[in-house]
Amino acid sequence: MAPDPPATLPPLPMGLAVLGLPRSGTTLVSDLLTVPGHAAIVSEPDLYKSWNRNLAARVQRLVRTVGLDVPEEAPDPSLWAGSYARYFRSELAPRLAGLDLWGVKYVDFSDWRPLFRDYPPEKLILCVRDLRDLVLSGIDRICRMPMVFRSSGHRRDEAWVFSALAYNVWELMTLRQRPNFALRYEDLAGDPAMLARIADYAGLQRLDPTRNNLAAANWTRRWEIEKHGDGITAAAVGRFESEPAGPVHALAGRLWRLLPDYGTAFGYPVPDEASQLTGHAFGRRDGDRNPIRFIDTERWNWRGPPGIEPCFARRRARVSAARNIADGTRVLDLGGGSKALARLLPANATHILADNMPRADEIRVADIYRGTLPATDDVDTIVALDVLEYVDDLPGFLAALRTTGKPALVSYHAADDSPGTDRTALGWRNALDRAALSASFEKAGFKMTVSWAFDGAQSLIRLRPR
Repeated sequence: MAPDPPATLPPLPMGLAVLGLPRSGTTLVSDLLTVPGHAAIVSEPDLYKSWNRNLAARVQRLVRTVGLDVPEEAPDPSLWAGSYARYFRSELAPRLAGLDLWGVKYVDFSDWRPLFRDYPPEKLILCVRDLRDLVLSGIDRICRMPMVFRSSGHRRDEAWVFSALAYNVWELMTLRQRPNFALRYEDLAGDPAMLARIADYAGLQRLDPTRNNLAAANWTRRWEIEKHGDGITAAAVGRFESEPAGPVHALAGRLWRLLPDYGTAFGYPVPDEASQLTGHAFGRRDGDRNPIRFIDTERWNWRGPPGIEPCFARRRARVSAARNIADGTRVLDLGGGSKALARLLPANATHILADNMPRADEIRVADIYRGTLPATDDVDTIVALDVLEYVDDLPGFLAALRTTGKPALVSYHAADDSPGTDRTALGWRNALDRAALSASFEKAGFKMTVSWAFDGAQSLIRLRPR
């Protein structure tokens, strides 16, 4: 973490902070409130992390766009002891403070306390959205963008989406104790009067639809503009209702059932008491302390909460499966959800993602969990991780898998390796023990090699057609 600004510089108030959950409309809001000559909401300046040259260049472009006199290029980090926080506080923030309105926008809640210490906001917008839709949109995002961790080989996946959202919800529930304007994504998309309310709250005569933050980032998220145009459309509202059953649907529903207080606080549907998740580590709270450490959400090798959490089990299964795939193999990732497996395969292997929804343009779409598989003629092997548990007709699914004539790597939580697990609460549709699972593979026409309970609960099975 970079050093704090020098003690000789007192806190500098900002007019407005926009904080919200990822995929809740924060970028659009920050752009609408960025009006050249009058206002700037700086998107994700990461003031308390290591100096990032691309980020510094983006912020520099935005500050110039709104009409402030700063150099075209950000300085060499060595001139500021590698601390972007020091540079921003000394050179950029005082200039921004000369506008009618300035502030920052964040979807990373990890540093909001030092941020509010150094730049206390006069007003606060909290952007929210139905948690279930946030999960779906978050997985779409990591399918479409090359989102990587800093170290080589560390990639975003469903477990990251799930845990990062849970972490941010806990922080958001603390932030809402402050005076705030709660802005629901659904209202931003469907209420024509909402834009006037935003402008009035911010104290601006008008908003600007130019998308200046995206332009400053060189339109790296152009796919989003192509999908939604210049704003948020009602087509993105209520996505969960049309999401077919499967791991992603179950994941979205699980987060919603885990954090019912969020729905109560912001006017969203709340799961009935009988279906709410209890005992999950992400739902336990010790006073005001977040049950999740932010640093854990960023660690690729984090095993996740105690007990069985399927998205973390899928992460471990991907790592194990990738070690069993030879270089040059063309892999069909059946029901893969995100593209995380692609980053774990040998360099010359080809990853082909298949799912029951078109989360990115190149995905092969099929009704997988009802036994309909996509084309497999051009693949060498099939991988199905965190898939079998969600299939109603497992014999039918295995028969379809056998018809392809391809070898496969599959994972499964055998009932005798996961005693006491509420499989229905996880969205699982079947409960076979080791013997029944083996018999099913045999009956479908496979020879199998099994690593039983390789992570303590789930097994990895190599299937070869007989």
